[in-house]
Amino acid sequence: MRGLPVSEERWMARRTGKAAALVAVLYVSLAHAAAAGEFRFILEGEAGVRDDGNYGDRGNLDPDQEQILRSNESVGRAGLNLQLSYALQRLNLALAYAPSYERSLGDADISGTTHRLDFGLVGDLTRRLRLDVRERLLSTPDLNLYAPVAVPDTTTVSRRGDQLSHALDVTLDHDFSRRASLVLGVNHSLRKFEDEDLFDSESLGARIGAGFDLEQGRRLEALAGIGQFDYRERGDADVRTVGIAWVHDLGRSNHLRVEGGAFWVESSERLLLVLPGEPGNPSDPGEPGVPVVTERIAQEDRQGWRGALQFSQEREIIRWGLGLSHDISPGAGLGRAVEADNAFLGLSVPVGRQWELGLDGNASRQSDLSSDRDGGEELPGRGDRLTEFAAGTARAAWTFAPAFRLEGGYSQVWQRSEIESFGNLSYARYFLSLAFRIYSTGETPKAPESLGRPTDDEPDDQ
Repeated sequence: MRGLPVSEERWMARRTGKAAALVAVLYVSLAHAAAAGEFRFILEGEAGVRDDGNYGDRGNLDPDQEQILRSNESVGRAGLNLQLSYALQRLNLALAYAPSYERSLGDADISGTTHRLDFGLVGDLTRRLRLDVRERLLSTPDLNLYAPVAVPDTTTVSRRGDQLSHALDVTLDHDFSRRASLVLGVNHSLRKFEDEDLFDSESLGARIGAGFDLEQGRRLEALAGIGQFDYRERGDADVRTVGIAWVHDLGRSNHLRVEGGAFWVESSERLLLVLPGEPGNPSDPGEPGVPVVTERIAQEDRQGWRGALQFSQEREIIRWGLGLSHDISPGAGLGRAVEADNAFLGLSVPVGRQWELGLDGNASRQSDLSSDRDGGEELPGRGDRLTEFAAGTARAAWTFAPAFRLEGGYSQVWQRSEIESFGNLSYARYFLSLAFRIYSTGETPKAPESLGRPTDDEPDDQ
């Protein structure tokens, strides 16, 4: 398997090194301070196999490519699963990190390592200032083509699966009074591809707004933001957004957030156009000319609407979450800003003390901002819906001993795309794995997406 470029390998090494250092520091410091708060820690080992059934059945691949894919359907996997959470009077944090090594059972030369990192932190810095941090990092090799996501995020499957994505969001909430507050936030994202026909993207944004607590558990927010999408030599885009959000906590186990607004984007895109040249032989007018490659900068100003919905419920008998979003996006591998529609659904139901059933699904669609640009001239490579993706997973887990758990499931993946590097596909995935407990504190850690507010209701002296 062809690896990531050297620069990306170094970037990934630094990221995973920082993640490992963070895990070590948190574990040592929190283990000593566990008595002062609620510290939960689990470390598991995992081993399993999976089979990507008919992944080779793609109409846009030649027979040799299909045969290569078909010969590498079965994959073995071994890895670790680390989860921890820590709840103090003024601070809640959670971390999940899962490195795993995968290897084709049909070809020993095809292998790779997947890294998944999810970190969340909420805390009261003072009696008036609160902090919320969320970091997600994912690096996948060729062999890991799809995995369920727990947030509304653009998902695609490329011919070469090597991808690297990172997203960081930091929010500060400062109370001016018992009901009014100032909201400040910054976010950064990065998406890299090994496929030379796909384009890397980086985004950096900031937002400011006001929040109003109407009553206990009900909050209204008005936000405005600016941002920039950078596609290296491909071009860039400047984005402005406004929105209003309604947040409602329906008790301790139900959380609802609804947001709506608008966006404005100014894009500059570098295009290479192939134009017909002069005839090759003046004495023969019918002889085709030599094509001329010319560079052109395409400008676009566009506006549209944006919206999002998130709802989650956590109870002893059922845990589920739902998310929908429509917004301006840097685009996954496209090298230009697009409109993205994303959705996810996650459901988990315990059956007795030994069984747990789950259902996960997510869908994504990327659409061009406009197929009609520059005064009515249609540019090449433009379409309405550029990628459409949908996937569903049914899973079951059986805890047959205190330290052992058997998991299995089935996924169905479907994709349609006008972009050749993504292509059209439809395949099934079967997976089975055994997880064994290495160490735990006894309690199951909270997930980063389910962190609540700090538990201290009394203000500090600052």
